[in-house]
Amino acid sequence: MPCFKQEKSLEFRSRRDTTNDRDPMAPKPVRPRAMRYHGLFGMSIAAQHLIVDEKWTPSCITDLYGNMAELLKRRVIYKQHETRTHRALLLVENKRVKTECADGRLKLQKISVGNNAHEIRNMLNNHSSLQRLYQRMPIYLVADNINQRTFVMRKERDRLDARLQQLKQKYRVLLMERSRAVNMIKYENEYILQEELQSRVLLKKIENSNVRLNAIRTINTTYKKMRQVLLQDEIFYEPILRSLDDDMEDQVNFIKHILYLGMPAIAKFKVLNRELLQLSEKARNNQLAKIQILNSLKKPIVIGPPQVVVREIQTNNPKRYLRLTESMAILKAELQTIENTIKNLRLTVLCSQAKEIYPRIKTQMENNEKLKREIEKKMQAKRMLEQKFKCSTLLSDVLLNNLSEEEINPFTCPTVV
Repeated sequence: MPCFKQEKSLEFRSRRDTTNDRDPMAPKPVRPRAMRYHGLFGMSIAAQHLIVDEKWTPSCITDLYGNMAELLKRRVIYKQHETRTHRALLLVENKRVKTECADGRLKLQKISVGNNAHEIRNMLNNHSSLQRLYQRMPIYLVADNINQRTFVMRKERDRLDARLQQLKQKYRVLLMERSRAVNMIKYENEYILQEELQSRVLLKKIENSNVRLNAIRTINTTYKKMRQVLLQDEIFYEPILRSLDDDMEDQVNFIKHILYLGMPAIAKFKVLNRELLQLSEKARNNQLAKIQILNSLKKPIVIGPPQVVVREIQTNNPKRYLRLTESMAILKAELQTIENTIKNLRLTVLCSQAKEIYPRIKTQMENNEKLKREIEKKMQAKRMLEQKFKCSTLLSDVLLNNLSEEEINPFTCPTVV
């Protein structure tokens, strides 16, 4: 059936619908943070820890975020033009699709609705309500419609049959348990209840565990005091570490956003450059053809013997009219290699200022060695903590379960230094 609901134009746009033009896969833009809230560079906090680093200053962050803000402004202008063009194309496509839908709806009504009322009345002779319902429907759709109408009833019947089988099985199990309980009541003296024996053993274990529980509580209070002292020391270092972690996350998002904006631009630049070369080649060929036509129309007045005209050999070399010598080409290639090397160095040392590249490379080997030694120390400390944890769990099991010496021997751990 046709739908007569009024449709909204594509030019209409709700105020709350602000996410249609956004790419869900785009990385989040990086925004600068006020320096007074920084945990390391803030003036109110820097006076406490007195940390000085010549390789990383607040001016570096300011330069990076300034360039990023300019890039974001250009990106917004580009997206506005792109969205306006895309919406204009969608309006044209919408008008075309609406006309096609209207024509197709009229054709479908003429084809699907025929004079089938007499045949359907003969097929559904004993069902007058169904005759009135399906008198304007094609014959091949009547059976499908009846199946769809009875689908819910058939599904409910299957569910009730399955539920009946489950209840029968459950009733059979309950009857078996009832007969077993009747037999135990009838022959009570001949049965030995295992629960009574287990209750005596458990009561004895509860008494022993109460003694161990008091000792564990004493140890727990000691550990709580130690943890409280460590948490108080953590308060001083937490803002510094959190701010540095946020800076690292901002740098990662900064690189992702630059890659997201730059890769489509580079691809589009290559396509436009290729089209420019094709158009320039075509224009050059047209110009040469017109020059040849003009030269052929000119008839110079010849006095004396005819002169031999030497024509220049035309080539299809696109670089024929470039003012570029061999030495200039060599210098251009060397300049390109030097620029690529500088870009790779900036990416390796993670520094945007050229004057700081050489000091960072100079101290890179020493910093790497220090980092390796620090990682090795932390790995040794981690293994020692794991070994101590295993021993402590074993001792706690001994206190809880009151194990004998023979039971402890298979789980003994090496001595902790």
